[in-house]
Amino acid sequence: MKAIRQFVMFILVIVAIVAFYIGVQLINDSSGRTLGLMYDDLQGTPFSSYAAPGWLYLIFIGVGSIVTLILTVKHIKHYPAIVIIMGIILAIFIIAQIALINSINFLIVVLALFAFALIVLGNFMRRRLKHPHHAPVSQSANHKNKKHHLHKK
Repeated sequence: MKAIRQFVMFILVIVAIVAFYIGVQLINDSSGRTLGLMYDDLQGTPFSSYAAPGWLYLIFIGVGSIVTLILTVKHIKHYPAIVIIMGIILAIFIIAQIALINSINFLIVVLALFAFALIVLGNFMRRRLKHPHHAPVSQSANHKNKKHHLHKK
């Protein structure tokens, strides 16, 4: 389970870095040219520039990933559920982006795979925490019927 949690943390770091980079680029250049985006792609969307989507990426995906990462590192009680929620938020962003811009590129595919991985791995971690493989055994239960070598019959 430790390896899975570490892989989830790795995904969250990558997603946060990408989201902060995209968000800052879209905010600084609201035409989207620095990222190779076409301004015409915004036609028919609720956005007049790429600044608002940049802020959304920065806050929901960037900050959301960092918060999820911190909660996962600290083993907060329901961190697997939070990982699942982060995966769902990322998936919603990807689906909305594809629907609004009607375009798919390599980065979108990678982020979609990360969203899927967060949902699946978060679910796996949640189930493992709910039903651990080995139930904890108390120390007194182990030695209940055993006699120590110092005791005589």
